[in-house]
Amino acid sequence: MNNHPLDRQDAHVPNKDSSDTIQTPLKKRDKFRKFFGIPKSLAKAKAKSSTQSLDSQDPSQQSTQSFGASQVDDNQDSPLPLAPDEDWLHMDTFPENIAKPAVKTSLPGLQERIERSDQLLYCNMLLRQDSVISSSSDAGEKKATDDPANAPQASTLDKGEQTWLTEVNGDPMRQHRMQWLVTKMVEAFITDATKDSTKVAEVVALGPVLHREPYRKLLSSFICDFDDSRILDVNLLQGLVQLVQSASPGFLVSDDLVKVLSLLRTHLEDTHQHSSEHLCHLTLAVSRILDVMADHKVQDLNRVVEHEPLSAILSGLRDSSDPYLMYQACYAFQALQYVPDDETVLQAVLRYSTGVVDGLVKITSVLKLDLGSVLEGLEKLQGVAVSAIGIAATVYEGVGSLRESGRGVMESLKEGLGSGHKKPWYPAIRAAYTFVQAGQLKDLKQLIYEAPCRQDPLFQWGICQLLGEIAVDTAWAIAIRQQAIDFLGHLYKEDQEWGHDESVKTWMVTIFVTLVSTPNEAVNNRAIALFQKLDLVNTPRTQRPYPLRSHLPIPDSSPILAKVQKIPYMEYELYKLRMQRLDDAKLSIYISPMAKASLQVQDNEAFPLMDKMQEFLASDRQVMLILGDSGAGKSTFNKHLEHRLWTEYKRGGPIPLFINLPALQNPLKDLMGEQLREHNFSEEQIQELKQHRQFIVICDGYDESQLTVNIHNSNNFNTSGQWNVKLVISCRSQYLGQDYRDQFVPNGGGHYNRPSVDLFQEAVIAPFSTEQIKDYVEQYVPLEPRSWRAEDYMDKLTTIPNLMDLVKNPFLLSLALEALPGVVEGKQDLSTIMITRAQLYDTFVEHWSNVNKRRLQSNTLSMADRIVFDELLDMGFVSKSIDYSARLALAIFEQQEGNPIVQYVHDKNSWKAQFFGQDAEVRLLRDSSPLSRTGNLHRFLHRSMLEYFFSRAIFDPSSHGGDDESTFQTNPVSPDGQLVDTNGPLFTRDLLTEPSVIQFLSDRVKQSAKFKQYFLEVVELSKSNAQASQAAANAITILVLAGVQFHGADLRGIRIPRADLTGGQFDSAQLQDADLTGVNLSKAWIRQANLSRACMGGSRFGELPYLEELEKVSSCAFSPDGKLLAAGLENGNISIYDTATWTMIQVFQGHEDCVTSLAYSPNSQQLLSGSRDNTARLWNSLTGSTDFILGHSGMVMAVAFSPTGQQVATANTDKSVRLWDARTGASVFNLTDSTGIVFSNAFSSNGNTIASAGWDKMIRIFDALTGLLVSEISNGDDRIMCLTYSLDGQRIATGSVRGRLQLWEATATTLEPGREWAAHTNRITSIAFSPDDRWIASSSEDRTVKLWDSRSGLLVSSFINHVDKVNCVRFSPSGAYIASASDDNTLRLWEVNSSSLGLDSYDFPDPQTCATYSPDGRQLITGSRHAPLRQFSADSGDIDFVFPDHLHNTRCIAFSPNGLQTAIGIGQEVTLWSVQSRAASFVFRGHEGGVNSVVFSPCGRWLASGGFSSEVRLWDTRSGAAGRVLNGHNGGVKSVAFSPDGCWIASACYNGKIRLWEVSTGELKASREIDTVWYSWGYVTYKPGCLQVASCNGDGTIQLWDDDQQLQGFQYIVKQDQGTYKFAFSSCGQWVATTHRASVRLWRLPSPDQDQEAPPLQDHDCVIVVEGFAGDVSDVVWRPNRLEFATASSEGSIRAWRVVDSNGSGRVSVRLLWSSGHAVLAASGAVLKDTLGLSVISRKLLEQRGAAGSSSAN
Repeated sequence: MNNHPLDRQDAHVPNKDSSDTIQTPLKKRDKFRKFFGIPKSLAKAKAKSSTQSLDSQDPSQQSTQSFGASQVDDNQDSPLPLAPDEDWLHMDTFPENIAKPAVKTSLPGLQERIERSDQLLYCNMLLRQDSVISSSSDAGEKKATDDPANAPQASTLDKGEQTWLTEVNGDPMRQHRMQWLVTKMVEAFITDATKDSTKVAEVVALGPVLHREPYRKLLSSFICDFDDSRILDVNLLQGLVQLVQSASPGFLVSDDLVKVLSLLRTHLEDTHQHSSEHLCHLTLAVSRILDVMADHKVQDLNRVVEHEPLSAILSGLRDSSDPYLMYQACYAFQALQYVPDDETVLQAVLRYSTGVVDGLVKITSVLKLDLGSVLEGLEKLQGVAVSAIGIAATVYEGVGSLRESGRGVMESLKEGLGSGHKKPWYPAIRAAYTFVQAGQLKDLKQLIYEAPCRQDPLFQWGICQLLGEIAVDTAWAIAIRQQAIDFLGHLYKEDQEWGHDESVKTWMVTIFVTLVSTPNEAVNNRAIALFQKLDLVNTPRTQRPYPLRSHLPIPDSSPILAKVQKIPYMEYELYKLRMQRLDDAKLSIYISPMAKASLQVQDNEAFPLMDKMQEFLASDRQVMLILGDSGAGKSTFNKHLEHRLWTEYKRGGPIPLFINLPALQNPLKDLMGEQLREHNFSEEQIQELKQHRQFIVICDGYDESQLTVNIHNSNNFNTSGQWNVKLVISCRSQYLGQDYRDQFVPNGGGHYNRPSVDLFQEAVIAPFSTEQIKDYVEQYVPLEPRSWRAEDYMDKLTTIPNLMDLVKNPFLLSLALEALPGVVEGKQDLSTIMITRAQLYDTFVEHWSNVNKRRLQSNTLSMADRIVFDELLDMGFVSKSIDYSARLALAIFEQQEGNPIVQYVHDKNSWKAQFFGQDAEVRLLRDSSPLSRTGNLHRFLHRSMLEYFFSRAIFDPSSHGGDDESTFQTNPVSPDGQLVDTNGPLFTRDLLTEPSVIQFLSDRVKQSAKFKQYFLEVVELSKSNAQASQAAANAITILVLAGVQFHGADLRGIRIPRADLTGGQFDSAQLQDADLTGVNLSKAWIRQANLSRACMGGSRFGELPYLEELEKVSSCAFSPDGKLLAAGLENGNISIYDTATWTMIQVFQGHEDCVTSLAYSPNSQQLLSGSRDNTARLWNSLTGSTDFILGHSGMVMAVAFSPTGQQVATANTDKSVRLWDARTGASVFNLTDSTGIVFSNAFSSNGNTIASAGWDKMIRIFDALTGLLVSEISNGDDRIMCLTYSLDGQRIATGSVRGRLQLWEATATTLEPGREWAAHTNRITSIAFSPDDRWIASSSEDRTVKLWDSRSGLLVSSFINHVDKVNCVRFSPSGAYIASASDDNTLRLWEVNSSSLGLDSYDFPDPQTCATYSPDGRQLITGSRHAPLRQFSADSGDIDFVFPDHLHNTRCIAFSPNGLQTAIGIGQEVTLWSVQSRAASFVFRGHEGGVNSVVFSPCGRWLASGGFSSEVRLWDTRSGAAGRVLNGHNGGVKSVAFSPDGCWIASACYNGKIRLWEVSTGELKASREIDTVWYSWGYVTYKPGCLQVASCNGDGTIQLWDDDQQLQGFQYIVKQDQGTYKFAFSSCGQWVATTHRASVRLWRLPSPDQDQEAPPLQDHDCVIVVEGFAGDVSDVVWRPNRLEFATASSEGSIRAWRVVDSNGSGRVSVRLLWSSGHAVLAASGAVLKDTLGLSVISRKLLEQRGAAGSSSAN
């Protein structure tokens, strides 16, 4: 075509700069006004206001204008032209493809409320577009889609949209709220009874952004409502059609469309009920639905039910005189042809005689919106259609070319309806609509001009309707809408191929008329201008304007959204809470804490607490308890945990809820509700959360809330209909009793609803490590400008003695960092600074007050405030500020029992007004105090800060020179001892309930000698004043905790009821007539204390008396009725004890060797015993007679009774397990599957199976009824020594040779390994479950008994009082006691209850290995197994210095003669330490084995060392060079000694050889062998003042060798029956101290002139035995030139003693000077004469420890 209309239009593009306008005569305008019904006044107003033309804009810019602008313009009177350029109709319309039309409005801000539905739609469309583009980008390529209009396009977002999306994408909760609003609007519409046009339009506009579920609910609602309507509801009809059209892919199913089409067909059938307008609406709706059905390839439209009836209806409309209705019917009929029915292709061919090829399918699916493909496809479709229909002419000749056929459109329509032929114009119009939906307007224009069917009046009719819909659609920019009008005008006026049929022209005029009535003035004016140009006033048009819109316009009002906005949005409320809590929980410094499994675990076994927390959150456990000291970081961790959980929060997931327990009024019953109300949740919301959500509840400050109940159980958490929570609770360790788990373990449900330890977990925050301290400092320094670097802080922390230990507490670390610059200012030698916890708080508080003082000085204050502030400055502002805080703390304890949170609501009559009122002084002091405020809730910065100030209310350090600004506040006792004030807290409160306050006050005692004296005076006052008893109990508790020792003190008549003297030192104290009612004396040292006539009712000692035997106790068993305890002995006897009195009542004799195992029958009437004499015996437990002897071919290692009592089992060294009939003694089975010694066996709780284990490392389970092996499993490479079933039969516990404890999950036929852990340092000898399966007790050859949590494997307690290996452990039937049998000849009893659990336990004692005094006797240095060396003041016992951490596991130490060097033997090295520089001078290496002994030469030049490498080495202490190596021993060297003249070295080795070496030559001069009773014994030294070597060999003797340096002869100076570990001479040489198991013996040697003639000293010659040790005494050293000595013990203690000659009478006693380390109950020599109220059990305990019932002195 040479003169194509498209070419002609493009050739007439007007000049953009043209200013010419069309001047319309007035009369003609009046005609238009009359034609359109526009009042003259309105026309004048429009003309007057029209001062600007949109035609002057760049069309490309117009095409991208947002709907936001057009939406605003719709409501404004914009000045628009009425007389456009004369070339106006030749302008370039639709010059380019643009973005899809979209709703645009202003975007809401971060916290702004969405008020309009179009804004909500806009937001959700942006989010969806962003999501689609992101998904497409992630996929790596653009995938094809069946709906090109909905395909992702390149982003056309403007800067504002991109910024908004960036903000929203970072806030998932905000995104969800927008979708939630949409969903709620759907729900609100569905339930709304009045669905008017506004609500319909509002809700269907949301169709494109609905998720599938709410979309389908809304669709179903429309279908039902439309079906139920008796008369046609056009609003519902249009809404239904639009909703179907806007469906997202996959949302619609064929049944939906078939059902909708069926409803429309039904309405069309009732044609007599509808007006012509209704028929038009229905027909248009059918067309739209059929379009969608064609797009969705609906295959199952029933031909008979739907297809044919609808075809008939549409065909029947051909008689209508309405061309619009005729067109819609024809369009619908054509669409129906593209909806395949349910007949086959063959059936269609037979019915029509002509076929429809498969090429006529959904064009938009095939052609993918490529214009070239569309045009090519239309050409082919035309040819296919001609061929298929069988017409011998072109499409134009058949239907389209009315110009040649001479037929009008009406005839064509009538002919086309019902013919069953597919016409090409239909897919062409469908392609045009798809281009419009995709914004491809340029392609649309080209399609209109180049479509092969463009002359078809039906194609032209459809295109005109499409352009009219664009012109009225507010989704398009105004420029686009105007261009659509222009395009219509151009087609009408200029296109020679367009509108030859008059009906098309008439339809176009009708569209123009409709456009004139649009509310937008720009569109309105454009249409009027078109009429003006085209002179269409007298042109025919249809009788009525038909609906000209593709979708319902979004209404100006948003009634549904307004209603929904009133609905509380749960996720949004949670979102607001999340944002608030994320802000509140921010931490400027956070160091991830480490934790231990329990209080008893060592710090070096810690693990990351967060890892354990994550494990808890992922498990089925319900409660996790976090314990820690005050300031350990519990609250910090809780806040971090909350912050992390909120950060990771996902919609619908567990909700973190941080609860400050002290702030709640009723946490026992309404914990959740009360906290949620604080966060402004409504009751309705709270109930919804309760029923549908899970919480992670973080309860902080259990101790501060003073709770003692199980809040999990009291709130009925995790029960039916109640809150679903995981509960995290933090609590200070000091607040809890020993059996604290009852307050936290949740009930497990079920019939009995018993506590379930499976649902409980705990962790104890460990102190900071050095690395954590360093990390904290590095985070602290950059927080604000500082003159110190991180290195400076670390240098001070490590240099100041003991400070690193103190700041392992995070809160104390924070205080220390604030205080350090002031502390070290002006100090030269930092090693002399001593800092206590209280001093850190003092410095911090003073610093805080000074900072606030300077702040107030620089602030602008009112005149009144300035006057008051100046007065405070005059009085000492800092002291007044501190005084305010102390008074407040006192009031908090007095008025609200220490609850830290004060709620003040301006009550002037309340005690709170004096602290939180509006008085100027109160305000100024409050603002300068370390307080925090949340609303009307006030509290100190930290709980410990409250306790600190309360301690200052009791004792103000400023009264003793600490602060020149203040004066002493309270002094209940004046200097002369007279009572001044008994109303202070020291006198009125039991401070034992506030351990942190006690700790602060104990620090004051260490800090102030006057304060110590003050408390001593209070104790003294109680002797004469009963009102001082509470104060005295508090005072002595504080003094004991401060380490004040009362050795030899006169405490007669003191009144200290309920005082806690745990670990107190009262050696030789006078306590006659004292009131000790209810006093806790656990681990107290009351050796030689006189307790005559003391009131001791209710006094506690933390343990029970042991049962002592003359033989080793190898086994034990309780009778099931709890009345008897049997003990099997090494000699074969069995002792029977009455548990009511713990006295022996019978001895069963018969076995000839050690009784290895015992078991009572279930009815307690028989006792079964096994022995190394190859027999087991069944005894009558009442008479002691033997019922049966069960013979074996090997030693019987274990015995067990079946639960029925009818069978017994025995395990033997002959590798078998035997089952016996307990009634007859007959053998039932001999189970011989084992390949090694069987050490243990046990019956299951139901008696059906029996388990055995032993040397072959296998566990076997046998059927007790058949004797068959059921199951076996290997324990790896570790031999099993013992095993037992749990009482419920579901678990087996085993103990191994290597000290490991293993749990196994057991069934009747299987055994699966469970938790395993290192329990002991030596082989486990016995294990037992408690009666409730809660605990496991284990015993070991490492001399300990340990108690474990059976579910978690956590250590509960460790009992260490045995001094030899423990062979057996058993629970009493009630579970109240544990009995343990040991080779130390005792049967010990341990209490397992809330009052004393663990009080007699010491978890991991650090054995003290060696000690030495400095030559001047002023210092004592000690070494231990696990801790660094320590330097004590020899006089006071204060620790002067702790050596570096790497100097631990010390085996030997020695001072140089001048006291300037110390030699330390650790491992294979000897470290030479400079005392002055406190640094290593040399490290000597050369020994191939561990170093056992070091000694300096008298001149100090040489150092000799001996070790396991069988050699003695010499070292030059000046140069560090190695000297001679003395070889000659054939075993490890145990001890070395220099002679007093330095010429000789004596050495002793493990094999009993003593050798003498000449130092100058290194030659071996003498060698002698002595018999050693134990491999590791053997010790040599020189007797002071002579050249005689003294030695011991472990048998209790000490030999003194001749001084001829030949070791030719010796004499015994001591011969005792007690084995000796070591001995030491006093400086004068007249005293010898020997060390033994749990004791030290002192011997006075004969004078020198009697030496040769005196016989050896024997046991009766021992001057005194010092007892009270709970372990071996590993070393003893004398203080130079004094009768004082120090001991080091494996129990962990260092003690200093003084030998006292009482009154010159020659009677010697030993007084304890001081002690350090592990405390034990020691009562040897204590006097109990006439004590009052002391229980029989306690008296027996004390008497066992050496106490006497009467006094022989004092």
